[in-house]
Amino acid sequence: MPENGSASMDKQLIFCSNCGKQIPARAKFCTFCGEKVELVSPSPEELAEQKPKEPVKEYSKQDVSDSAYRLMDPGTEFQGYKIVRLMNKDSEGIKYIAEKDGRQYVLKVFFRSKFSNLSSLFSLQMRLKHLNKLDTAHTAKVVEVNQAHDPAYMVAEHVSGTSLANIKANKPELLTEDFVREIAKQLISTAIAVRQEGLTICNLTLTGIMLADNGKIVVLSSGITYEDVDEREDIFNIGVIIAQLLSHNSLYKSIYDADRLKVQKFPYVSGGSIGLNKLLSECLHRNILQRFSSLKTILHDLERLPPVEEDEIYVAQGKGASILSEGATEVPKPRIGIDYLFWILVGVIVVIVALLLTTNIYSVLFGGKQQTLTTIFAPRDTTQTETTVQELPPRRFGRTDTLRITQTRNTPTERRTDPRLASSAITPATTPKTTTSGRLRVPVPATFQHIGGATFGFNRLKENLNHNVSQSDYHISKYEVTQAEWNKYMMPANVSHVGDNLPVDNISWINIIRYCNARSEDEGLEPAYKISSANAAVVTCNFRANGYRLPTEAEWEMAAKAGELYAYSGSDDPSEVAWHRENSGGRIRSVGGKKANAWGLYDMSGNVSEWCWDWFDAKYPSTLPTFINPTGPETGTQKVIRGGNVFNGEGRNLGILWREKGDPSRGYQFVGFRLVRTF
Repeated sequence: MPENGSASMDKQLIFCSNCGKQIPARAKFCTFCGEKVELVSPSPEELAEQKPKEPVKEYSKQDVSDSAYRLMDPGTEFQGYKIVRLMNKDSEGIKYIAEKDGRQYVLKVFFRSKFSNLSSLFSLQMRLKHLNKLDTAHTAKVVEVNQAHDPAYMVAEHVSGTSLANIKANKPELLTEDFVREIAKQLISTAIAVRQEGLTICNLTLTGIMLADNGKIVVLSSGITYEDVDEREDIFNIGVIIAQLLSHNSLYKSIYDADRLKVQKFPYVSGGSIGLNKLLSECLHRNILQRFSSLKTILHDLERLPPVEEDEIYVAQGKGASILSEGATEVPKPRIGIDYLFWILVGVIVVIVALLLTTNIYSVLFGGKQQTLTTIFAPRDTTQTETTVQELPPRRFGRTDTLRITQTRNTPTERRTDPRLASSAITPATTPKTTTSGRLRVPVPATFQHIGGATFGFNRLKENLNHNVSQSDYHISKYEVTQAEWNKYMMPANVSHVGDNLPVDNISWINIIRYCNARSEDEGLEPAYKISSANAAVVTCNFRANGYRLPTEAEWEMAAKAGELYAYSGSDDPSEVAWHRENSGGRIRSVGGKKANAWGLYDMSGNVSEWCWDWFDAKYPSTLPTFINPTGPETGTQKVIRGGNVFNGEGRNLGILWREKGDPSRGYQFVGFRLVRTF
């Protein structure tokens, strides 16, 4: 649709009053929302009447039916306002420039869908209510709100000027740093006043800010929303706007995109002062806990910045003299001189000699395939080994050879229960015990539940009861890992909602691996993971280690089902056992707030989704390579996520069999984890 309307606009342009989409001229239903269209046909006299200019008419049911209406032409009267021209259309309604008593206003006519949904209705009503009270020098004053009229509408003062988005696109030379600093001060002051009325500008963009003819900015009402968000989210969005205005890069929208800056470190703006760049880096920190704590603090620091002409200017590397910012560029590593190479060679020789003297590495490298690496310092293994040699008849492989197959059977002194025959009963967390080999078994915390080995139907529910997987016993945490537990070993995460007893979310799979190892080492356990590099593709897991680890997908599903066949973990009624979209208000809740499943595990459905160990494959587990303790596909690019969260509604996405995937190197809102330990 064109930005501005005119008197010559096509009268056949019709819009659905429910969703706002354009309707074809002869359509009986909206092709987008299915709303039935009931158009009032013009009378024969109106069709026969041909005049260059239409007379002023009253806006009535002749123009708006219950399900569709035509755009109002210039000169049309609407509730005492005379339409001057069409302005634009957004997701809420259609805006016009209207006139009354010699003054111009912005008239917005709302789509009916905004008042048919309870959630959007409440949000819109509260926003309009608080906008009506908002009176600042940098916001467009709302002069009238009428929600009872059909259609509902609001009227605000008309601001004569140009949007910052238009200035950025057509006159970027006007956006000097001095000018941007002044805009920032006005914007922060406006944000403070807006938050005092219970509103927020966390969704504001450059198109929602006008530069009035008097040189002051005006925040349009469409950029102000009613949401319960942390003040630091407003701070983050203000940082995005300032960075985009300050940047002279043609790709500024991509470089300083809000979603990008939430997962990547803020890159200094080339050509901007060091002082302002440092202030922006604190506004745009990925960790919400590391940002400015209040808008007033930013305003105070912004006013204390040295003048631009007295400050150093940051220039990106490769475009002149560089002034390095913290983490902006990497300092080149010093070259290794000849002395370093000599001592490295000496060290390698010493290691090789030591291995030859203390181990059987020579036999491993050049001997038979059955050789394993041993050391003279290793304790004697308590496992007894029986070896038998079987002679096979000669076979021809170009020549006659006699094949010798060595079969080794381990007979440990401590017997393990066959998982295919084990009971699925659960037992309390274990206490310290000494095995027959004399090894002390480390106790499992009371917040963990013992799951007995058993067989179950992996990725099968009521329609297919056959068991297909055998799983050994393990311990799993009753609750999702909380923020307090995470913060004990890791930097605080950029969580959706802050609270010690809330589950941690927005953390990457690879950082969970680091957390597991750190906690295992701190508690004197054998870490389960070996990380060869920062890449998640080279993480290996020792499933026999007694340290903390993520559950495999099979372990997670077995624990979630708890020996039952409910659609959700513990019940067919999700509200009994899960926080989800219909009962959570879109907020993460404290762990253990709902009913546990039959094995005493909480929030296996809902609250936050949970990372698993396995690589994701859409065909898995129907293509299981093994049916005993499966650990997922050998390779992949995405990791499995299970359980659903507070953004999922009742049904498939919250169901116990629903599988999602995620990039292991990044975090996701409303995705957390729980822990597992092997005996």
